[in-house]
Amino acid sequence: MDSHARGSLTPEARPGQDGFIDRVVLRLPAEAEQIPLVRTLAHGVVARADFGLDAISDAKMAVDEACSQLVQPADLGAILCCVFHEVPEGIAVSISTRTAKPFLPSETTFGWHVLTTLTRSVTARCEPVRGETGSTTTIDLVLAPGTSDG
Repeated sequence: MDSHARGSLTPEARPGQDGFIDRVVLRLPAEAEQIPLVRTLAHGVVARADFGLDAISDAKMAVDEACSQLVQPADLGAILCCVFHEVPEGIAVSISTRTAKPFLPSETTFGWHVLTTLTRSVTARCEPVRGETGSTTTIDLVLAPGTSDG
């Protein structure tokens, strides 16, 4: 599917050390109804990376929370872009969408606390879209195989 379709899953053509593609990009409408698809993809990606059962559950919850924080302020018709790739610490996930006004998730909410508890690291950034009104807000996570085990 192209980027204008309802959703697309694009493994980028950069083979990893094991010969498999090490980056997966999922683009889909920034709608709450689409979040379960991102959770399912997160499950598959982290399971392939040999995460334990608790870490898989943590990863799915973290990805779900990050998506939820971005879907709410997203522009009508915006795309949610989710990029998963392996890093030495685990799996890096970058989730972004377009917003009408600059938006950063509050770091004092329960949702942000969930993200910081379930991930090795979490950051958010907001960048203006050149030549247009609106911004792109991104949440970056690093999911680690043993995050919940200490």
